[in-house]
Amino acid sequence: MEVFDVMFIMLLCFVILLTTMLMRGKVLVGSGSTGGIDYSFNLSTFMMIVVALGAYLFYVISMSDKELKAMIKYSYDQVRKRVS
Repeated sequence: MEVFDVMFIMLLCFVILLTTMLMRGKVLVGSGSTGGIDYSFNLSTFMMIVVALGAYLFYVISMSDKELKAMIKYSYDQVRKRVS
C-alpha cells in the first residue's frame, strides 16, 4: 500500500507540473514578449528519462528486497541461536 501511495503522489506531482507548463503556453516565467524561460517538450528525451527512472527504480527495489530478506534471515537466525 505504501508503494501505491508514493507512486500516486509522484504521478500527481508530475501531472500538475506538466499541466501547468502546457497551460502557460511554453513560457514559464513572465509573459511571452518579456523574455521568459521557454519550455519545449521533446518526446524522445522524455521517454529516455522515463526508461532511466524505471531502470533505477527496478534496481533500487530489487536490491532493497535482497537486503531485506538477508536482514530478516540474519535476525531470525540470531533468535533461533538464542532459543536453542
